[in-house]
Amino acid sequence: APIYSITNTASTISRTGDLSRRMTISNDVSEVGVLATTFNDMLERIQRLFKTQERLIADVSHELRTPLTTIQGNVELLRRMEISLSRKEHAVGSAPTRNTDAIFHESLQEVEAEADRMARMISDLLLLAQADSGELQLTYEPVEMDTLLLDIFRQTRRIAERARGENALQISLGGEDQALVRGDRERLRQLLLNLAENAVKYTPAGGHVTLGLENKDGWVHIYVQDTGIGISEEDQTQVFERFYRTDKARSREMGGSGLGLSIAQWIAQAHHGYIKVESKLHEGSTFTVVLPELTNPAGPP
Repeated sequence: APIYSITNTASTISRTGDLSRRMTISNDVSEVGVLATTFNDMLERIQRLFKTQERLIADVSHELRTPLTTIQGNVELLRRMEISLSRKEHAVGSAPTRNTDAIFHESLQEVEAEADRMARMISDLLLLAQADSGELQLTYEPVEMDTLLLDIFRQTRRIAERARGENALQISLGGEDQALVRGDRERLRQLLLNLAENAVKYTPAGGHVTLGLENKDGWVHIYVQDTGIGISEEDQTQVFERFYRTDKARSREMGGSGLGLSIAQWIAQAHHGYIKVESKLHEGSTFTVVLPELTNPAGPP
């Protein structure tokens, strides 16, 4: 009997924890048949959720282990050098050499960089956890997106200069339409800054990053375009997944956590908008944030 089958399947899953169990469904179009189909669909969603959680835990463990290993290695190096220097000073009364000072300085810089990366990752994880649980509250108010984009443009130039040196990248403004949206200014800033930082990160010296805004039929389009390494078609469908990277080794080297685009997407969706990506490998990428204009009834309340 269908009801017995549902009860038996639920009991087996409860006892064994095996979420792969499903009911065998015939071509039953009765209410009981619909119930059985719904039951299987529910199990499918739960199983996907658990797999996502397992993958997230594995990714977090791996991502935190990498900077910790670097920190531990540098601390051990500094400890050994300290012991070695102490012995030499006791023996001959010599002072540390410039080469030794340079090694100390480089090691401390690596420790500081990895510690900062861990702090950013933990902050991003906490933000996403709050978003998932519904605890992250946004403050909606009218936001001048053209003014905000100009701020992001100036900040992007400073980021590019620090990362690559002066004039290594050309940062410019494209379309500069005026636009108002109803949103959380700081979260919208975070969204655009995440996209701009990614563009700088993955665009080689001599490249070009353009930020622009267009107001079309009640929808605000903010784009970040670069002439960087680009994204394959296969990767474009997954770039917004947490911890997903198109080039894991290169991303870690550049300090990426793999969470920036996930956060950007969540912020866009929280404002009743979305992000789309257009890209060709080795030719560059364009990320476009589409948000409802202030007078658009599709916007947030």
